[in-house]
Amino acid sequence: MPTKELVPPLEMIVAAKRQYVSERRSQTPIEAVRALASMQKRPQPVLNAVVPRDTTPVLLIGQIRRRESSLSMAGAAAKMTTVGVDAVALFTDDRVHGGSLDDLVLVTSEVDVPVVSQDVIVDEYQVVEMRAAGASALLLRSAALKQAELRALVSATQRNRMTAIVEVSTPDEVEYALSINPYVIAISQRHFWSGEANPIPVSEVRAMIPPPTRVMLADALESLNEVRAALALDVDAVLVDEGLLMDHRQAGELPALLRRGHS
Repeated sequence: MPTKELVPPLEMIVAAKRQYVSERRSQTPIEAVRALASMQKRPQPVLNAVVPRDTTPVLLIGQIRRRESSLSMAGAAAKMTTVGVDAVALFTDDRVHGGSLDDLVLVTSEVDVPVVSQDVIVDEYQVVEMRAAGASALLLRSAALKQAELRALVSATQRNRMTAIVEVSTPDEVEYALSINPYVIAISQRHFWSGEANPIPVSEVRAMIPPPTRVMLADALESLNEVRAALALDVDAVLVDEGLLMDHRQAGELPALLRRGHS
């Protein structure tokens, strides 16, 4: 989990992203990136398909860690598919998490499941870039954006036929998120940038989100007990840490747990 020592403050991340967008726009106009995006295959659905909620298993999303071994991100994603993940998620920020758009391109070309980008998105340019790289869904962080920016990015994500997953941690963020109708809301149980626990109980935040909005937890779960606790909140998807998925004994128990998610 990121710590204060390893991860810069959110304000610095956002400022760096805005600078990144400015530099990228000067190098490659957004129209050129849109042309590349138009050549991608259609995004795969991530919790936005019209199916009966109570008859479908809880979606299993594997989170690829920052690389600390010889196994590439694409290799890790391919390995995850062998244990039955429905989607994979990764960061693409080479300044913070050790990933890049090149990794996203390689992962999307390697696996036949939806890929969720967890990068910090602050501008429509990034949305189009992620689509051009093959992403099927984007995580949009309420804490990193003004309300008008969040609304615009949800709209841009949906126009690019991807799933907008809005991350929230407070009742105010939930209320605004619901007003802009994303398909999915992800609840954060701890501050990603500091690791500090959210003072508001996750159950209280979860209770504010009615159907048909889909719900997941934004934090990667590292144990079967954490998965069970998430399922008790009646979520539609779980984001599971790579380490848990690579433990064959524990990973083997996940399908049965996820089938019981809505029972």
